[in-house]
Amino acid sequence: MRRALTFIAALVLMSAAASPAAAAPPTREDQEPFSFDYAAGEVCDFDLRVESVIINARTITFARHDGAFRQLASGHIVERVTNLDTTASLTLNSSGPAKVTINAAGHVVLSFGGASVLPFFDGDVTGRGLLLKGGGAEFEIGDDGFFFVRADMPAHVVDLCAALS
Repeated sequence: MRRALTFIAALVLMSAAASPAAAAPPTREDQEPFSFDYAAGEVCDFDLRVESVIINARTITFARHDGAFRQLASGHIVERVTNLDTTASLTLNSSGPAKVTINAAGHVVLSFGGASVLPFFDGDVTGRGLLLKGGGAEFEIGDDGFFFVRADMPAHVVDLCAALS
């Protein structure tokens, strides 16, 4: 799995296919620990690891009777990002929170408040990189279900690839 948020997008796409009549009470799931390794050139110019250090977070999924979909992710997440070539690392708060919806075009929209660590790839509108964003941000995943076609970034963004170089 290449993107830490892929699990959210996959859940959104599966849930969005459900009919309005199938709407159910909200589901709550604890988020699992994670570790993602990226080869040099995928996200940063060096081999990179992004892993959870503390994860005490939950995802709540709402499937409304009108067919609308909404998912909320909140809690406490601390991530470590490591340059595997030099072993330089940073430990960062990445607690969000986040909200996932589907817009009129049928695209997944991710809205973030607070601090979040996000990887980006060559196909994303931003180009590749690893960013720590603070404040509100909104991203839209295109028809391919993977790459961001829109990125509304907050004023405060830290380039973690540069910080780890």
